[in-house]
Amino acid sequence: MDVASDPSVKQRLLSRNFNIIECPLCSFHGMASVPLIYHDPAKETLLTFTPPELNLTLDQKESMLGGLTRTLLGNIPTQERKAYLLQPQEMLSMDGLINAVLAGEGVTPEMIEKQRAQTQLIQDLATTSKTNLPDRIKENDEQIDAQFFHILDAIKQQYAGQTDSPITQELQHLEQHLLSHSTFGRETSSRLQAFQTAATELESLGENLTRETFVELVADAKDPHHITSLITLARPAADYEFFILLTAKIEDSDTQERQRLEATRSLVLETVQKIDAAAEEQSKIAINLLDKLLHMEDIEAAIKENLSEIDETFLMVLQQRIDSESRNKNPKLTNQLEELQRNIMQAIHDSAPPEIQFINELLSTKTDEDAATLIKQRLPEITDKTLAAIHRAIEQFRQRGQTDVANKLESLHTLAEKERTDANIT
Repeated sequence: MDVASDPSVKQRLLSRNFNIIECPLCSFHGMASVPLIYHDPAKETLLTFTPPELNLTLDQKESMLGGLTRTLLGNIPTQERKAYLLQPQEMLSMDGLINAVLAGEGVTPEMIEKQRAQTQLIQDLATTSKTNLPDRIKENDEQIDAQFFHILDAIKQQYAGQTDSPITQELQHLEQHLLSHSTFGRETSSRLQAFQTAATELESLGENLTRETFVELVADAKDPHHITSLITLARPAADYEFFILLTAKIEDSDTQERQRLEATRSLVLETVQKIDAAAEEQSKIAINLLDKLLHMEDIEAAIKENLSEIDETFLMVLQQRIDSESRNKNPKLTNQLEELQRNIMQAIHDSAPPEIQFINELLSTKTDEDAATLIKQRLPEITDKTLAAIHRAIEQFRQRGQTDVANKLESLHTLAEKERTDANIT
């Protein structure tokens, strides 16, 4: 498991979603018991683990781990080999291996223990009867937070595509109850509902969205989550002129309505400040990373090591820099930046799971006909896991207000299901 060659292995290790095997005869779904080594050059970490149930002799263990280590070293240029590679740390358990990786990320034993307790709680709740589940959720309300839902989502990902599995159904049932009966769940549901409402309202206005109509939308919104969602989705519209129009509306209102609108104005201003502060911080991080990458000799290796830090903000900063250097007629730097952009996009594509790569290819098609042709050509690769990934992507795009993209994917999801049915693929 080499983070340098495949950055996704770290997350797969932490979520225990690696070396998974499925037996078509006995329906076993679980982790294969095989020796492994974990390498993260950025952390100068080399860890080994041999499952005790293999009952290997010392010679057998050294032989197998030695072979894996030699394979790893063979993929590392001689000039990049460091002393830590000659002293791998042996982990005695899978938990020990995961804890060592987490420690390298700054995760404390207390944080690990909290995660373990929350994972156990998920397992307990998943097997609790429907009658007792609401009360059990309320009894453990303090433990149910954002991290709890992240862990639940990671567990769900392990069973993605197994729509008929009892475990999948139990987890979906549990999530629905958590959203209804836990404090954090209800708050999350409220925020999501407000976000979806705001997205629908803005989409329905279309070309009729002006500052005047936006002011009316914000002024009519009664729920704080609804207000913050509108501002988050249409931040550029909440400019100086927007506040002038909103202030004029406040001054023309009666006393009770004025108080409500003044509270709305304060919330809008607070939200704008938070959005701008976060955007500025993200932009600074992206600029520093871009400068760092431009000065690296082995650009492909540098991209792999920093791939987890490359996000939409970074790509936007990179494109802005390309445009700026092009306008300033600096062809050498422009070409360097464009080459960096191509390498990054290729690395992102290569590091994504096959189903995510397929989704990106679908979204890259220029016409519906091209997308339909791609589905037919790649039909044998479209599995239940692929369809589940498309469904999750649809939900994510809707949550982010990208309704057009979500609708396109939804029609392609329907088409893929129909093609599989017509081809008798199950």
